[in-house]
Amino acid sequence: MLTERKKLFCDYYIISLNATDAARKAGYSSKSANGLKNKAYKLMKEPDIKEYIAERLKQKEADLIVKQDDILKYLSGCVLGSEKENKIYILRSGNKGNYNDELIEKETDLQPRDRIKAAEIMAKIYKLMDKNENTEPQKVIIECNIPLKNEEPPDE
Repeated sequence: MLTERKKLFCDYYIISLNATDAARKAGYSSKSANGLKNKAYKLMKEPDIKEYIAERLKQKEADLIVKQDDILKYLSGCVLGSEKENKIYILRSGNKGNYNDELIEKETDLQPRDRIKAAEIMAKIYKLMDKNENTEPQKVIIECNIPLKNEEPPDE
């Protein structure tokens, strides 16, 4: 089990990836020049510390990855119209050669095409659309064996 100081060392190490600096920030000290460096080296060799750092790095990595639920919430918001986008406009004022440009950021609704695209993506996720479905209309050939007025019916 790790002491609070060792946990603090690990947390500082995860931030800086520098064991000597992490040891100093965690409150370890030494009288000799290389003493702190040697203490940091020894701490990094301890199995409990290695395990704790590995777990925390794994957790940190997992937090950086977009989750499926996050994607579905975003797409749902796009389809339902609750997601917005920021647009930047340039407001120009002034007279001949003496212009003053001002950037204005405005939150606007998503374009209908973006909402439709989000709906298509969600439909694919939920398998509401066939992956091979073509958006182009398909040609249908109909054979007609009905004789015209002056023709005889075909023999069958």
